[in-house]
Amino acid sequence: MSLWECPVCHGTYRDPQADGTRYFHQCPPLSTAELLAMPAADVAALFPELPAPFTADDLLVASTARSVPRVGARNENIVRDAPKRVVTEGAAPSEDDSPRVQDQPPRILKGP
Repeated sequence: MSLWECPVCHGTYRDPQADGTRYFHQCPPLSTAELLAMPAADVAALFPELPAPFTADDLLVASTARSVPRVGARNENIVRDAPKRVVTEGAAPSEDDSPRVQDQPPRILKGP
C-alpha cells in the first residue's frame, strides 16, 4: 500500500486501498479556503455576482451554489464508452479534446 500525492490538488491517498482495490483519484473543486486565498480580482472574475468588496460570507454562499473546478484537475476514472481520440501528426487539438490522465503531471510517491 503506497502513499501517493496528487501534484495538482496535493491530496494524498493510498493505492491500492487496504482491502486491495485500486483507487482512481479525481481532484475536488476549489474549496472556499482556496478561493479566499486567491487575489480578490481573480475571485471576482470567477463569481461576477459577488458584491464589491465581498466578504468571506458572501464567497461562502456563492461557492456553495456553484463549484469552481481547479485548473489541470486530474481525473483517473476510466470512461469505457468514451470516443477514441484520433490524433493526426501536426494537427492542432480540437476544442472538444479533453485531457487524458497521460497528459497530466504524474502522481508523486510519498512513501510506502
